[in-house]
Amino acid sequence: MCALSVSLLGACGSRFVYNRLDWLSRYYVSSQVTLDDAQSRALESNLDSFFAWHRRSELPRYASFLDRMANDAARPVSLEQLEAGQREVQAFMRDSIDHVAPAAARWMNGLRHEQVDELFTSFAEKERKARAEKCAGTPAERRSRSAREFIDKVEDWTGRLDRAQRELIAARYAALRTDECDELMARERSREEFRTLVDRFRGRPEFADRIADFLVHPENRRDAAYRAAYEADRARFLRLLADVNHSLTPAQRERTVSQLHVYAREMRGLAAESDKS
Repeated sequence: MCALSVSLLGACGSRFVYNRLDWLSRYYVSSQVTLDDAQSRALESNLDSFFAWHRRSELPRYASFLDRMANDAARPVSLEQLEAGQREVQAFMRDSIDHVAPAAARWMNGLRHEQVDELFTSFAEKERKARAEKCAGTPAERRSRSAREFIDKVEDWTGRLDRAQRELIAARYAALRTDECDELMARERSREEFRTLVDRFRGRPEFADRIADFLVHPENRRDAAYRAAYEADRARFLRLLADVNHSLTPAQRERTVSQLHVYAREMRGLAAESDKS
């Protein structure tokens, strides 16, 4: 959720986006499966409860994290700092998953078998469309496309990168062993494995714990070769982030620090709104 929130902030105001995430989530889920009135009300209640907790409990933590990132970013950051930040974001995500898993299990327990079929068929169709888009071209072409997209994301924070910075990113992406297509294929396998989990544990007391474990530990579902490639690319990507950070000009660094503080203030403002509701 932290990663999702921060990524969305670059597109438009955080209040506008975050205040509509519950509606967007409800719309997304309800568009994947046909629900009756009671099921729709249960979905709405679960999402309202989750976002009330998230706004009250988690957004202040995210704000503190962003302010610390901003303070660190005032100077070139180390690889160790980036790794620590990644672990903290992963902890945020684990906490959100642990909180939402019981409600997700209760909601899925209320679905009929044909609705479960419809839900997973919808997921499979979305994956098929994503694969047609993201898997087009050769691996080299896909990495080049991903590099351009990453440059755009970096420039949202830093302003325009110079030629050397762009070439650095392009060269590092060319050396990656996996790409978006590999991740999509892994996601399809995960969807199939999650369907097996749902069929086996739906309605059982341990269903919520199984959901949480499944989402928190995706590495347990990867074969050794994929895990090795993924970990190697993760290390390469963190090194790229560190090197890009070290290459920032004073103006780029100042803009990055300012953006992080702005988003931290937005998070605190959103959290404060929960006290007024």
